[in-house]
Amino acid sequence: GLKGDTQYSDFTFMSGTSMACPHVAGVAAYVKSFHPSWSPAAIRSAIITTAKPMSSRFNPDAEFAYGAGQVNPRKAVSPGLVYDMDEMPYIQFLCHEGYSGAALSVLVRSESINCSALVPAFGHDSLNYPTMQLALKTKTQMIAVFRRRVTNVGPPQSVYNATVRAPNGVDITVKPPD
Repeated sequence: GLKGDTQYSDFTFMSGTSMACPHVAGVAAYVKSFHPSWSPAAIRSAIITTAKPMSSRFNPDAEFAYGAGQVNPRKAVSPGLVYDMDEMPYIQFLCHEGYSGAALSVLVRSESINCSALVPAFGHDSLNYPTMQLALKTKTQMIAVFRRRVTNVGPPQSVYNATVRAPNGVDITVKPPD
């Protein structure tokens, strides 16, 4: 405990990132046991898209404060759709964010990465994530294209529909519509 804390209990309550990390790692291993060929990105997608969203009533920062929500290992095994990708979109994203090729070479253990020679990113953020983020400026018109590719890992004849929540004054179009 903290210096001067006189409370004592036979039980310890732990929460936050230090406890979330081992639990989510366990969920990832559980999902991997059912789908040994899935990439880390597909497993991450399955965990994120099947999590129970937490209420933004308690924290106005919503997902920025607590992530995708409460993980559900049983649902993560059968997510229906997964957003998959290899390491290149991460490298493109980090180049776009201003990281140097030298710094990225150390990170990905590569001889050299030339950010200026990479093919331009796929969409606004280049990441094939189930989430999208755009910083809007007051009274400024802006257009951004986010591209996502999903893989059906559910029943072959499945039909999925996009549900989009946009803040007031923001128009969002999903293509294809079905």
